[in-house]
Amino acid sequence: MKPPPAYPTHLEQRYLRALLQEWRRVNHFQLRDSLKPPAFELSDTEKQLGSWSAATRTITLARALVHGKPWGVVTEVLRHEIAHQYTSEVLCVKDESAHGPAFRDVCERFGIDAKAAGLPAANPEEARVHRRVEKLLALAGSSNRNEAEAAMAEARRQMLLHNLQAPPSNYSWRHLGTPSGRTPAWRRLLSGLLRDHFFVETLWVRVYHVATDRWLTTLEVCGTPGNVEMAEWVHEWLVAQAERLWAIDGKAKGLAGPAEHARYLSGLVRGFEERLKQSATESAKAGLVWVGDPAAKAFVGKRWGRLRSIRFTSSRGDEASNAGFAQGKALVMNKPVAGTTGRSGRQIGMSKG
Repeated sequence: MKPPPAYPTHLEQRYLRALLQEWRRVNHFQLRDSLKPPAFELSDTEKQLGSWSAATRTITLARALVHGKPWGVVTEVLRHEIAHQYTSEVLCVKDESAHGPAFRDVCERFGIDAKAAGLPAANPEEARVHRRVEKLLALAGSSNRNEAEAAMAEARRQMLLHNLQAPPSNYSWRHLGTPSGRTPAWRRLLSGLLRDHFFVETLWVRVYHVATDRWLTTLEVCGTPGNVEMAEWVHEWLVAQAERLWAIDGKAKGLAGPAEHARYLSGLVRGFEERLKQSATESAKAGLVWVGDPAAKAFVGKRWGRLRSIRFTSSRGDEASNAGFAQGKALVMNKPVAGTTGRSGRQIGMSKG
């Protein structure tokens, strides 16, 4: 049998310290400090992502998970084990299986994944709508500007119709983009664009970066699995388009440097949102108005407990912002949705305890 990989001791210590900090956050903001800190261990097991031992009051996570997966995945497994601890020590449930009714109820109350592995998949109706949207966005690649714009508008209408008519569904989450220490204005504008036009809730959450021993910030989107997938695609598509246009248009206009780059991207996101607002106005004339999904908002509240809003400002009116705004307002979404991200959930070949 191949021996497990050896990890530097100082990284192990950092991870254990970060896991305790994350446990304290969940215990304080969601569980109202109802739990006492457990011991934490890392294990070389290849059979489980994590486990809770009531006898030793220990939460154990797999080293392959902690060292090899994004922090959002690690914390989701940690939350699963915290739910076991809560069931054991607060509810004092002794006569049920580990994943019995009491445990599942705790997971439902606090927005925790109760399954052994994997994120919720889009239901068949969502999948059907997204195949239709994919075909429309492929048509939006037409060299005929009018045809391209009509295809994008119809794709948006199909998404809006589905979300207005869809029955209650399960909810999922995903982290988008690269975590950073300071979130630029254009990324916050993009967060608002996804929230207001693509049927997801957005918030900024902390993730741990072991190499620098720092807590960074990343964007989390929550919603039905199909909407989360769509939001991820739009996010990646718009960032790629923004960087491509900056490289071409920015150079042509003599723009350069980090400050003008940031203003250009802010302008571009605002320009694309202006385009989406025009589409929303046309839908409203037809009686189709999206006012949000209360169940998705409730899911975010379960996952994170108490939240706070942050105000921010972005520059506008300068040459870089105006140039980006013009390019953003002319953008047409024109690539298929399915298969662009290459991601299929967070399974890593083990189960959670």
